[in-house]
Amino acid sequence: MASYRYIQTTTQSLEIQLETVEQSVSTKQWKVAQTELNTAEQGWDKSKTWLTILLDHQEIDCIDMSIKRLEKYIMAQESSLSLGEVAALKLLVDHIYDTEKFTLQNIL
Repeated sequence: MASYRYIQTTTQSLEIQLETVEQSVSTKQWKVAQTELNTAEQGWDKSKTWLTILLDHQEIDCIDMSIKRLEKYIMAQESSLSLGEVAALKLLVDHIYDTEKFTLQNIL
């Protein structure tokens, strides 16, 4: 149960930060979006040590790649690409939480 709580806390925190990134991109506040993404990435990097023990490495790699793509899109001030990538990143993070939930579907 402790591992589930850790995953839940980590993914919820990342999702909140990604929401802020998404809002900043939507309003074309590129510096705010970059700052918030940097904060999210630092938190993710700190969490990865434990998450690599608990999760499939491929999921972690996908999130890492998505963060890097989003970073480049924000630097280039590409609104549509940034919004698409942040949506994909949120889906990847949400998928981690969903697959680790203690439900009958995940057990079977």
